[in-house]
Amino acid sequence: MSEAIDIRALRKSINWNQDRLARYLGIDRTSVSHMENGRPAVGAVLQLLKMLVTAAANGTADALCPEEPATKEAAE
Repeated sequence: MSEAIDIRALRKSINWNQDRLARYLGIDRTSVSHMENGRPAVGAVLQLLKMLVTAAANGTADALCPEEPATKEAAE
């Protein structure tokens, strides 16, 4: 069995809010809240969380997801 990830502690350690973590994981904020309160992460979400754990340990988590999403105007 794999080691459980304390999602709330991970998120706080990298100074992300639930919205930013949800954006990184491709899910909605309420799903992040549910996982922080005991619902297990599975599949692709679990794999992304494992990548985030590694990035947090290396100090590179912010490179995975910008603080604010890019706007259409900024891309033009």
